[in-house]
Amino acid sequence: MPNHLQQLALRAIFGLYILCLPVSLPAYEDVLPRYALVLGNANYKFSPLKNSVNDARDMAASLRKLRYKVTLLTDKNPEQMREGIYNFFENVKEPDAITLVYYAGHAVQADNVNYLLPVNAGITSFEKLKQVSFSINELFRVLKHSRSKQNVIILDACRNNPFKASAPGSQGRSVILGDSQLTSLADGLAPVEAPRNTLIAYATEPGNTASDGKGRNGAYTSALLHHISRSETAEVLFKKVRKEVLRSTRYKQTPWEHSSLTEKFYFMPPSNEEIPDIIGF
Repeated sequence: MPNHLQQLALRAIFGLYILCLPVSLPAYEDVLPRYALVLGNANYKFSPLKNSVNDARDMAASLRKLRYKVTLLTDKNPEQMREGIYNFFENVKEPDAITLVYYAGHAVQADNVNYLLPVNAGITSFEKLKQVSFSINELFRVLKHSRSKQNVIILDACRNNPFKASAPGSQGRSVILGDSQLTSLADGLAPVEAPRNTLIAYATEPGNTASDGKGRNGAYTSALLHHISRSETAEVLFKKVRKEVLRSTRYKQTPWEHSSLTEKFYFMPPSNEEIPDIIGF
């Protein structure tokens, strides 16, 4: 056999050998970019909270350890809060990015829409509430136009209607509200279906309220911080969080989730997990 034919045959054999070797694919904790927006509002004039800023700061610290690029916003007014949310998603530029949004603070439901409440918002009427608050529906619209492919939204915000404390005849710290539509808003949050490839986690079930906690953190965030660094899927992890919150609140608070994720999601991916084939929007 001529030398050049021998060389071609050897190259073909070597090529087949290479193809048969086991391939070590990159794990997604090493490849997929991860972003987290952490918001905590506590310094409300009408009904201040004790732990929301603590919760946000501790969550931000934990997510940084898990190699998320974290944006932390605390006690922001309406303009600052809206600008911060939009800027965060504009900075998510890589394909197949993972985004996480965590919110601790007051939130209310009105006409089956959930609103996250900024501080220093001057809310004295129902119409003003809708103008200055950031609705979950608006968050979904921003999310839909972002480049992120897997999304987790965590709402530790299912507390009592904060405007009841400022109703006529009450002991509210600030303004006395005469808008009955505002002071009669239902407690807790309304159920919301997650957009595609999104998981929404609530501190408690629809229409119920969550504990602000007796220590540094609320009951829900305390449990989440306890489990978040474990290499478990979100479904397994949130079940463990739910059990812990049920025990710590004597079964008064039941966290729940709504998910449309199409692939496994990890806060802390195991080292051998391959990159998921995520379906885009």
